[in-house]
Amino acid sequence: MNIQIKSVVLGFVLACLFAAAVVVASFLLIGPQIRSVSHDVVLPSGKTIAVTACHFAWGVEHEERFVARDSFVLEYVSTVSHTDLAAVDRETLDTFELIRPISELWGLDVASVSAFPTVERKGKYFVYAFSRNSDGKWNFERKPAKVFVND
Repeated sequence: MNIQIKSVVLGFVLACLFAAAVVVASFLLIGPQIRSVSHDVVLPSGKTIAVTACHFAWGVEHEERFVARDSFVLEYVSTVSHTDLAAVDRETLDTFELIRPISELWGLDVASVSAFPTVERKGKYFVYAFSRNSDGKWNFERKPAKVFVND
């Protein structure tokens, strides 16, 4: 059996070019139709919001483990204007009730809720850092934040 090295190299190069063309075509054809995923949830107040993320976050920073920082994190699309901070605070407190019970069930003392103005993660938003006192009452601190990736 006589194998010619030129044929093997040519076949390999053509296969790589074909694979690259498939990857580029998939980005060009599929990319524009990608949309953000959200789940509509009815709050205890009766208002419906779109939750875009809800997960458990480990308290790890620079490969150091901080168990006290384990928390549930929820991101949602705010239905009120971000210029009315009192309204955003009220809505976020209502939204926090979605993760408060499970945070308490797991014995966690911190949680986070992010209020975005749109489903697309763009521009300015608010991060609410919730913490539980020794008496069991939850407090929050609102911090403005910004997505820089797509500006």
